[in-house]
Amino acid sequence: MDNETTSGLKALTAGVTRYVKLRLEDARLNAAEKLTLLLSALTFYALMIIVGMVALIFISIGVGHMLASTISHPMWAYVYIAGFYVILFVLLVVFRQKLIFDPIARFISRLIVEPPKEAETQKSNDSEQ
Repeated sequence: MDNETTSGLKALTAGVTRYVKLRLEDARLNAAEKLTLLLSALTFYALMIIVGMVALIFISIGVGHMLASTISHPMWAYVYIAGFYVILFVLLVVFRQKLIFDPIARFISRLIVEPPKEAETQKSNDSEQ
């Protein structure tokens, strides 16, 4: 009996140890997956911003030259373009919560927080009724 209890306890300890190790490995893999998604999104959007800025600079120069040919003082064309960017900057500052913070928060929460399972959602809907 004593030998049987000891071997059962050893088996239980081995099973719990294996379970904990597997849970830790799962947590590590999930963290690596989430970090990979986050860093790839950051890299993609950083590259998009850089390419977009270069394109915006060239478009601004082209628009400035076009406006310069229609305005009596060509330097005012560039002042108009600068004014447009100042207005755009002010709008970006005013609406930063809706344009920047909220989408980033939604993305990170979708990345980290798991959506509820269908069975759990159905169970909670049934209990509310």
